Amino acid sequence: MSRSRFLLPSYVKKMAPHTRGPTVLLVLALTGSPHLSAQPARSGAGFPAELDRYIAKVVADGQIPGMAIAVVRNDSVLVAKGYGVRELGKPGPVDEHTIFDIASLAKSFTATAAAILVDRGLLRWDDPVRLYLKDLVLPTPGLTDSATVRDFLSHRTGLESANTMWARTAIDRAEVLRRVRHLPVALPLRREMLYSNVGYTVAGEAAAAAAGTSFEALLRDLIIRPLGLTRTTWSYEQAGSMPNLAVSHATYGGRQQPVRRETRRHSTAPAGAVQSSVLDLTRWMRLHLSLGVVDGKRMVSDSAMRELQTRQTGIPTTAAMRAARLVEDSAAVGYGMGWQVMDYRGHPMRWHSGNGNGQIAYMTLLPRDRLGVVVVVNTWSAPLIHGAIANRIMDTYLGYPPRDWAGEMLARLPAVRAAEDSQARAISAMKTDAPPPLPLRAYAGRYDEPLYGPVLVRSGPGGLTLQMGEGEMADLEYHGAAGFYVRWRDPFVRDNWGTHVTFGAAGDSVVSLSTRIGRDAFVAKRRE
Repeated sequence: MSRSRFLLPSYVKKMAPHTRGPTVLLVLALTGSPHLSAQPARSGAGFPAELDRYIAKVVADGQIPGMAIAVVRNDSVLVAKGYGVRELGKPGPVDEHTIFDIASLAKSFTATAAAILVDRGLLRWDDPVRLYLKDLVLPTPGLTDSATVRDFLSHRTGLESANTMWARTAIDRAEVLRRVRHLPVALPLRREMLYSNVGYTVAGEAAAAAAGTSFEALLRDLIIRPLGLTRTTWSYEQAGSMPNLAVSHATYGGRQQPVRRETRRHSTAPAGAVQSSVLDLTRWMRLHLSLGVVDGKRMVSDSAMRELQTRQTGIPTTAAMRAARLVEDSAAVGYGMGWQVMDYRGHPMRWHSGNGNGQIAYMTLLPRDRLGVVVVVNTWSAPLIHGAIANRIMDTYLGYPPRDWAGEMLARLPAVRAAEDSQARAISAMKTDAPPPLPLRAYAGRYDEPLYGPVLVRSGPGGLTLQMGEGEMADLEYHGAAGFYVRWRDPFVRDNWGTHVTFGAAGDSVVSLSTRIGRDAFVAKRRE
């Protein structure tokens, strides 16, 4: 997902927004069948020496703490290795077993679990999700009655993403499902892709309901254990106590440093709870490149796997985007189910990225070439480096002349950081010692908004504070007119989701609070 580092308030005429960040099995036929071996088919080829040196240099030049990469081709593992360390300042190396946060790469796990259930006759792609989630209410009666499993798995419901609803609050998954009735409708159903973590949560919970189990148990029992993924989690919380875990990093507070682990991923687990090692992910790539077969055993039907990899909805492109990504067939660009669909230099490609706080991941499959690449990185300080490395690897194995994709990306970083520093200075300059229009206690109260609220503003000896429900806390710093800077107490959140709130007043009474957090803008009304 994208993050707006700082958002100036609406009453400032000159806006300076800047978006940064990495721009997203049928178990063996008999229930008691043994799990597949976790040992991959290996060719022992390894990277060509030049490519290996190139990657190591990028890690050093980009000041990247750690990176792990795997490549499969023709159902063999060519490479699975790590570079750098799991945490800055500590010696623990990254290797092929290191667990990374793969975030939205988990969407292919959720979609594949649904494919298993389709094979078993427990789920149908074009069933309305309401058939499985009886209490689900969507924003309109038409959507409630007709939005299908396929619609949610292919991001084509037309509903806004509303990540602030779960990422900054402390609501649980049941409350996420309850609040979807308040999602803004941005596009007509099935017009084009509108990416949604909340939508994937709906789809994952529908699949779990169809199977009569929890979502976590669904992943565990249908995919992770049968496929022999011993370094892969079915819940985000699991990895916190596992050895050989990559620590997240980002540049905030003026330096690159570790980021605390997220605490709210459970609420949208079907969209991004899986964490894994690149060695485990070689089995995942082999499964999808072979359309459901691993080690000679069919785990998902050919037809169900083809549905996942077939374009279900379109993604608008521009000439600049196509040129940057070397896309030749603009009509084929879209989203399948759990996979983005396009081509690379004319080679059909299925890919997805993942972006958890302080870690990025990228997986690409070239079905015609039977080539798969996964790159995972434990920092946000080199955005898009995962895709750049994957491109260089694909070029090598496809026989194209080497291009310094990573060097081009790293060369753009000084300008990006200068813009961020400029914004930070602009925000700091807005602070004023003048008093706000009303006494601080006049702003205190509960502000309700059905999707994002409540927002709690409190007045105390240190000034005003703001809290998103029972979630993220901030101190409010007066910036003139009716605006206050939201100084999140978590410095990582503050540097990446900096924002302002503006209070609306009627005479001497404050009646509303408006803000934009990331991409989500809303007005909350003060409770009487």
